[in-house]
Amino acid sequence: MAQSAPQILVVDDEAPIRTTLTALLERRGYEVTAAATGEEALALIHQRPFDLLLLDLQLPGINGMDVATRARERQPDAMIIILTGHGSLDSAITGLHVGVFDYLLKTADPQEVLARVAAAVDRGREERRKQELLATLQSVVGELGGRTPPAQRPAEPAEGWIAIGDLQISTWKQVARAGDQTLNLTPTEFRILVCLAQQAGQVMTYQQIVRCAQGYDTQALEAAELIKPHIYHLRQKIEQNPADPRYILTVRGTGYLLAAGAEQAPGAPG
Repeated sequence: MAQSAPQILVVDDEAPIRTTLTALLERRGYEVTAAATGEEALALIHQRPFDLLLLDLQLPGINGMDVATRARERQPDAMIIILTGHGSLDSAITGLHVGVFDYLLKTADPQEVLARVAAAVDRGREERRKQELLATLQSVVGELGGRTPPAQRPAEPAEGWIAIGDLQISTWKQVARAGDQTLNLTPTEFRILVCLAQQAGQVMTYQQIVRCAQGYDTQALEAAELIKPHIYHLRQKIEQNPADPRYILTVRGTGYLLAAGAEQAPGAPG
């Protein structure tokens, strides 16, 4: 049976951006609804479910972060991407715990927009499949045991904790720690760290990291340019001496690997 088209809500107070995004996404086969204000968006969210919300950060009245918070209460399974016209996003996402999947600059290339949207939609479908499977298993167990099992919280880590040296990464909670310190990572930095941690001790090329963390393919040179700034910022946050890293090691001209030892990378940091 064919899947129904993903439902996307685009929220932006600038009409040209709403029109452009709507046309771009509809050409790719998505069902798109547009809203100009946070109030209008919340009214639509209360009326019907959406697979993905594309929210402008700076909305008049109720801003994008407030819409994201209220939308999460109403539609906990919806994926959220924040749109912004600003180059620096750290202040916008610091301490944000409402489950924002990603952010996008309004000046992003259309192919990047489509790639991020596709990645978010795929992640949402994967999470829903997991929930459906868990519900089915609970039902089967209840029938075999002659009673319906009580509702349970998801197992914490089947929680998904990954431990690499002093680093601890929870894919379930979307949290990373160095020792007892919680790291302030952007969504992209967190996904890159998870990708490297899942392949700890193995070299990942620039292209493999982009594919894993961002969900799309790109050329080697472009992938290197995309990933290197994120690696730089990750090292500032997790390495005791970013100039002499012991976790994120460079394989010159190829990519990176995540290692727990203190040995020097097979190439200079970069």
